[in-house]
Amino acid sequence: MMITMDSDQPLTSYAPPARRRGYVRAMHQVAAGRSPGAPVRVYLSAPPEFLTRPSWQDRVDTIRAALPTGVEFLTYQDAFDPTADYHPQWAALAETLDGLIVTGTRRDKRRPREQTLGPIARQELITMVSASRPVLLHRAEYGLVPVLDCRPKRIGQEPRQRLRLTIPRDWSPSERTLQAALHALGGENPEEAEDVRIPRPAHITAPFTAPPRRT
Repeated sequence: MMITMDSDQPLTSYAPPARRRGYVRAMHQVAAGRSPGAPVRVYLSAPPEFLTRPSWQDRVDTIRAALPTGVEFLTYQDAFDPTADYHPQWAALAETLDGLIVTGTRRDKRRPREQTLGPIARQELITMVSASRPVLLHRAEYGLVPVLDCRPKRIGQEPRQRLRLTIPRDWSPSERTLQAALHALGGENPEEAEDVRIPRPAHITAPFTAPPRRT
């Protein structure tokens, strides 16, 4: 299900209100379950071509500054051996991560709110969402946006399927979903969430995964 809103009404999320409330509650549960003083690790997933851009380090610094103090912030250069197989390295890394930030590519300058994740980033996203860890999309104009609030659209076929995420038109960094995600990563406790049931992993990952094949 996806929210539809009149053009005159603010569009701050494509997720239904109940799903947003469940997400906030889930992020509170993640924060409550962390041992005091436990390290928090977040990985930044980006297309390879981003790593050689002159603006790359500025973007890394901007994202790092937006995260709670004390978070261990990892990039590809920090986390992977480029001479070794990626897949076993990712499997081992994912078990140690508390959150993921993705930075897709923009294919159409006329649609600045759309970001497309490649097959690897899409699978990284699914891994972390399935583990009930916060996953945030970063775009310079909008900052960090929980993927929960974005509109997902699968593109192509497996194993090269990509994921297009559209940021809500009226997104604001003050949204409770973002504040709850940052709290899950060690930030200050935002306003207490409503007591709603935590979504099951299958429900959370459904928008990002391919539908099951019919037999």
